[in-house]
This record gives sequence, C-alpha cells and structure tokens, in this order.
Amino acid sequence: MLVMFGGFGAYFLYDWKIGYPKKNYVVANYVAFNKAGEAWTVAVDENRARREVWNAFVEKQTIPFDEDRSIYPANTNFEEKWPEILKEMDNHKSDDLWMDYSGEKGWPQKVNVEDDPKTAGQIREQLYAACVCFTLTAIVLFFLIRTKGRVMKVDGKGYYPPGGDFIPFSAMRTLDKRKWETKGLATLTYEADGQEKKAKIDGMVYGQFKEEEGAPAEALFQKVLENFEGELIELVDEDEDDEEDDETPKDEDKGSASERDSDYSVENE
Repeated sequence: MLVMFGGFGAYFLYDWKIGYPKKNYVVANYVAFNKAGEAWTVAVDENRARREVWNAFVEKQTIPFDEDRSIYPANTNFEEKWPEILKEMDNHKSDDLWMDYSGEKGWPQKVNVEDDPKTAGQIREQLYAACVCFTLTAIVLFFLIRTKGRVMKVDGKGYYPPGGDFIPFSAMRTLDKRKWETKGLATLTYEADGQEKKAKIDGMVYGQFKEEEGAPAEALFQKVLENFEGELIELVDEDEDDEEDDETPKDEDKGSASERDSDYSVENE
C-alpha cells in the first residue's frame, strides 16, 4: 500500500507539473502541422505554392497556443514560430513531416486533438489527486512504522501482546478463535487488577503464516493453546450438529427411564 499510494502520488504530481503541460505543448505543435497542411492545399489551389512564397508564409506563422497560458510549461515561448521543417511541404505531406519531427523530439506520433489539450481544471485535478495519495502514503507510513516497532511473543509464562502488558496464562479466561482460520485473528479475555480486559492475537499483522518461514504466527498461537486452561470459543460446524440431531432418537423412541439407566450402567461397566 505504501508503494502503491506513493507511486500514484508521484505519477499525479508529475502530470500536474510536467506531463499535462508538456502534452499541451505537443498538441499545439501538432495543430500547427495540421494548419500548415490546410494552408498548403489552399496555396496549391490558388497557384501560390512557389517555394519562396511558401517559405515567407511559414516564417510569419506562430504556434497556435491556447489563450489560457497556464496550461503550458513555464518556459514556453508563446511567440514561437512554426518549425523549419514545414518549409518542405512541396515534397511531403504534413502528416509525414509530423512523423519525422515528433520522432526527433521524442514526442508521441499520434495525437488525439479531441481529448487534448488538457484544461486548467484537469491539470489542477492531478495536483488534488497527488495530495490525496501523499496523505494516504503518510497514514500508511505511520502505521507501518508503528507496526514495525511492535512484536507479539509467548514464553512458558504467558503472552506478550504488541504494545501491551504481559498476560500470564493463569490470568486468561476465554480465547475466541472463531476468526483465526479465516483472518488470523483471535481475542483473549483475561483478568488484570480485578478487571476483565481483552487483547488481540493478530497473526496477519504480526508474524504471518508463510510456510517457508515456519508459519511463526501459527506456531505462537499453538503455544498459547498448549498452555491455555480457560474457555475456548471456536466455530461449530452446523452441518455436523444437524447430523447429530438426526441420529438422536425422539423422546417416544428412547424407552423408559429405567431402560436408559440400565444402558448407561452397562456402558459404564
């Protein structure tokens, strides 16, 4: 979770500061190539496609940036001219020139002008998302550090819960293991200073159940069970109960009290 939230936070922060503004800059250049292709088509139709005339036209054109200048990188030159490669329209199509130009720049060669450029609101959303992820990262880091500094252990005298006081086996009253098999979680009820208190045995957080490591949480729990003398609370298989009920004779089939006593005596004998 720490890596996930931290990674997403860094990703969103990058898009807010660099990714989206750079993408908008690339889109503006791509639009310039499209406009050049349209202008060249008109020039050909009007017999004005001579190289010297076309070159003079290209030198006067600037990249069509959006009116909202905040959506571009901070160092953007908003008076930037069309790229020199657009003077070669007499021998190429605008799409071919874009493939060459974007390849040299390391830019995406396919641009979706319907989804881009990103608006100022969309860029701010990346910052908000980064803040949320970094907040979650800090929370996870806090619990990770707190958990790393705690251990649970058991010895011949009793159980030492994480961050809690020692619980001798003689003070344990009940052990609820109903969630142990499914969640690795058990609850101890014990007596301390004349009061009834509870403590957790959390195998998922402390110890784990990796077989290659000897399943330390399970080994600890079994050690507690070996020394526990109180009431054990565990799951009862309802199917087994139903089967036992079906096998038990009804009252009218049990016979008289004297017959039952006789059977009991025989069995005891």
